[in-house]
Amino acid sequence: MTVMQHSELYGRAEIEPKGPLIAGTMHTLRITFTVGRYGIDDKGSILIAWKYICDDEHPQFSDPEGSGYTTAYTTGEAKLKLSFGTLSFYRPWFKALRVDVYDGSLKEGDKIIVTLGDRSRGGPGLRIQTFQESERIFKVLADPFGTRRYVEVESPKVTIIGGPADELQVVAPSIVTPREPFAVTVRALDSWGNPSPSYRGEITFTQTEQFDSLPSSYVFKSSDRGVKRFEGISLKESGLYRLEVVDSSGLKAVSNPILCRSGEAGWKVYWGDLHGQTHGKARDVLADTVGTGTPREYFEFARDVAAIDFCSWQGNDFQVSKELWEDVCAETKRFNQPGRFVTFLGYEWSGLTPNGGDHNILYLEDDQPIYRSSHYLVKDKSDIDTDRCPISELWKTFKGRKDVMAIPHVGGRYGNLDYFDPEFISLIEIHSFHGTFEWFAREALERGLKVGFVAFSDDHTCRPGLAYPPCRPDKVKGGLTAVYADELTRRSIWEALKSRRCYGTTGARILLHVDVNGHMMGEEFSTEEYPKIKVEVHGTNLINRVQVYRGTKPVYTYPPFRPKESGFRVVQILWSGARSKGRSKRTVWNGMLSLDKGKIIRYETLGFRKRVDLIEEYSNQILKWYSSTVGNYKGLVLWLDAPDDAEITFKSQPKTFKFQLKNLREKPIVVDAGGVDQKIEVCEVSPEDWRMDISFEYVDEEVEVGVNPYWVRVQQVDCEMAWSSPVYVHYKTV
Repeated sequence: MTVMQHSELYGRAEIEPKGPLIAGTMHTLRITFTVGRYGIDDKGSILIAWKYICDDEHPQFSDPEGSGYTTAYTTGEAKLKLSFGTLSFYRPWFKALRVDVYDGSLKEGDKIIVTLGDRSRGGPGLRIQTFQESERIFKVLADPFGTRRYVEVESPKVTIIGGPADELQVVAPSIVTPREPFAVTVRALDSWGNPSPSYRGEITFTQTEQFDSLPSSYVFKSSDRGVKRFEGISLKESGLYRLEVVDSSGLKAVSNPILCRSGEAGWKVYWGDLHGQTHGKARDVLADTVGTGTPREYFEFARDVAAIDFCSWQGNDFQVSKELWEDVCAETKRFNQPGRFVTFLGYEWSGLTPNGGDHNILYLEDDQPIYRSSHYLVKDKSDIDTDRCPISELWKTFKGRKDVMAIPHVGGRYGNLDYFDPEFISLIEIHSFHGTFEWFAREALERGLKVGFVAFSDDHTCRPGLAYPPCRPDKVKGGLTAVYADELTRRSIWEALKSRRCYGTTGARILLHVDVNGHMMGEEFSTEEYPKIKVEVHGTNLINRVQVYRGTKPVYTYPPFRPKESGFRVVQILWSGARSKGRSKRTVWNGMLSLDKGKIIRYETLGFRKRVDLIEEYSNQILKWYSSTVGNYKGLVLWLDAPDDAEITFKSQPKTFKFQLKNLREKPIVVDAGGVDQKIEVCEVSPEDWRMDISFEYVDEEVEVGVNPYWVRVQQVDCEMAWSSPVYVHYKTV
């Protein structure tokens, strides 16, 4: 029976207004459910469900003047009761508003009117989701008989679009040669990271003397929808450039660094996101992946808005129907355009951690089969014999194939390295919108596994390559991966990934080059000489520090520790880590600090997110904050006028401790706070040493005999980060 036929028997729903609605704004939405032929009995109910990724403000029923106030009434002879739960229905429609019928029953044609964000008693409305979506579904289901078996009826939809521009961004290639044509993308984003379709600003490029074919100005049109790609741009001479743009309202932006190299340029740097998903096509309530949008919208956004170079779709396999897989195969093939945009067919093998945990599966070629971990939420079981679980069974199926790759990662289920197979795994994911997972990298290195480091988004909002976090404290901005490849083709990108010639970032296009004794990141070699590590970093903001690691041990930090001898003391306090490796990763750092002598001249926050993190100034000796992390870093920089014996008390939920300023004269303080990488780092810093461009060499004279993985970790003052893949140095004495 179809949903349309269900609607005749069980009821139908409509919504007002239908949109378009601006993401993240306050609205009143009225859903009218008309009862079907069966009616609704006493103890029967309807559900209005939305996906777990949706970050609508939750409905509330007790404060008429507060936001999110929600009401319901019926035209029939019964009473209604409202309730809301975040785990009230099936994946991915976890969130549900339930309307229970009691003290009576409803007949065909009676109506239930639910008002989300009821303003009739002074409330401001309800804040809708913060990300764009062409078809935002309010899934409506009915249980006329009070059995708790719900049947989906035809569900209303609205369109969500981006709001007014809040920032400009400029994206350019990272490495070019003189006179080589390239493209520059300028995008106007709203407060939530969506492209702003209403943007009509006039932008002006500044300091363009070295750029050819770049217009001096441009006025955005309605057809641009907030994003404009300028083609045929080139640079006249070699050098390092950052393209600046301003608009008529005062918005400004600076591009990622562009390195223009003369002669034989060697490798180019290409940027990609190989981890994200959309919704499914099946109408069955269980058969739908956790993302939003369609595969076509997904790839269009990656290419045209995020302006990344390569991409893959990665739906959870136990919800991927045959129809959806066919659609993904077709769209992956359709969007692959060598030299412009490269796609890889793939899916997420999503077995439970004891059976292998989450792995992104990538194919080099089109039209490949899907071997699921299970058919748990796939209604059609006709191909259940193709399931492979545990993941070692998948390895057996793929044995001998050179056109398959697997990337373990940390999501809800984390990848189990007990199942590591070097035939298929050369990379692990160190960052996504779920958080930062340096512990995963350390675990791999401690086991002696030879892997490279990548970062992706695991995007569920149909914004691959530009995945801003939903309005939730347990998510962060999605990551990106840079590869060193000779051309933008599948085979070239594939070879770079398999060779570990790549690095991950938290989303910023930081340009990072690392070599050891002339060997690129990802390489493995033997030597009798001390390893000489050369590092070149060009940031998108001031670079706080760059650390060289040998295995899991930091062996060098740039700039070197240099406490100030006079003047104001500048102290940096960073907190980081996660509560656990599983789903409940979030560490709450709500707390305060106090200074017993002297005063805090000024302070700056590091990595604080609008609407999620907050700092309050109680006095010039006390600061209070609300903050949380999921493996990532956040913190403060304090400018202090205080004596050496002044004491700072740091108090937070994970850890409380005290220190005197004179303790920082010797070395930084690192305090373990339990959990997974939970720690507080305190050090004196010299902001005048912070640069956007850094290069240095370090010779490790304490190298140990055997295999030594050298990798580099970059941290900017805005807490954007980058991690190079290791160079594996087999050191042997003469």
